Amino acid sequence: MTGKNKHKVLGIQIQPVMGNKKANLEKSKNFIEEYAWFEPDLVVLPEVFNTGVDHKQLRNLAEEVPDGLTTQLMMELARKHNTNIVAGSFVEKLPDGDCKNTSMVINRQGEIIAKYQKIHLFNYHGSEESKFVTAGNQAVLVETDIGKIGLTICFDVRFPELYRALTYAGAEIITNVAAFPYPKLDHWVTLNKARAIENLAYVITVNQCGRVDIKRQNLGVSMVINPWGEVISSVGGEEGVMMAEIDLEYLRKVRKEFCILNDIRPEAYKVNGK
Repeated sequence: MTGKNKHKVLGIQIQPVMGNKKANLEKSKNFIEEYAWFEPDLVVLPEVFNTGVDHKQLRNLAEEVPDGLTTQLMMELARKHNTNIVAGSFVEKLPDGDCKNTSMVINRQGEIIAKYQKIHLFNYHGSEESKFVTAGNQAVLVETDIGKIGLTICFDVRFPELYRALTYAGAEIITNVAAFPYPKLDHWVTLNKARAIENLAYVITVNQCGRVDIKRQNLGVSMVINPWGEVISSVGGEEGVMMAEIDLEYLRKVRKEFCILNDIRPEAYKVNGK
């Protein structure tokens, strides 16, 4: 750790090989190993980083937690490199055979300390996510040694209610792991910056990049956004990493000096008194 309030973040933006879990886990591992010199306090990976957006194969590639290949590798890497990991997301197979799009947090000891199951599934522009996984129904905040982290996945970013709920619960950092495609670059940047600004929180958003099929290409542009809405680190449209230092003392200063969260008046938001 760099200090009590300052923490290093490593975001890993990859182009997964569709349906090739072994190759994707090896690629993710190589990035983490290559940038171990940075000594990150938190590593974040993209949505379905271990399989890519191969909806037809997602259920076949689903794995149980904690015994699956993805979970075991992430636990090993967290222990080895003394870091927290938000293991992007992957399709989790539950004991009853149901499948969820799950984001998992692992601490420095290699222990799973939180799981979030994607609440808002994407069923537009040819995507039919709800045919392959079922929606979660619980927002998740986890306390770590670098702060309180709220978890979200991709399409969740269009629902400010979720982010505000996480902020009310104490979130200082909110992660959004994604497979967000072209041509929605303006939406991607605007929505993530808005979620940071309106909640005065750090937003760490890590996206896939590269061609999925003839109709879809994920745009990359992973970002770390500070509570004032400024992008302090980012990646372009290719594979790569972003490195940033987040400062929770700065977050507390902003929230104290511009305490808009204290001005919210839900009792007055009833339209026409209803």
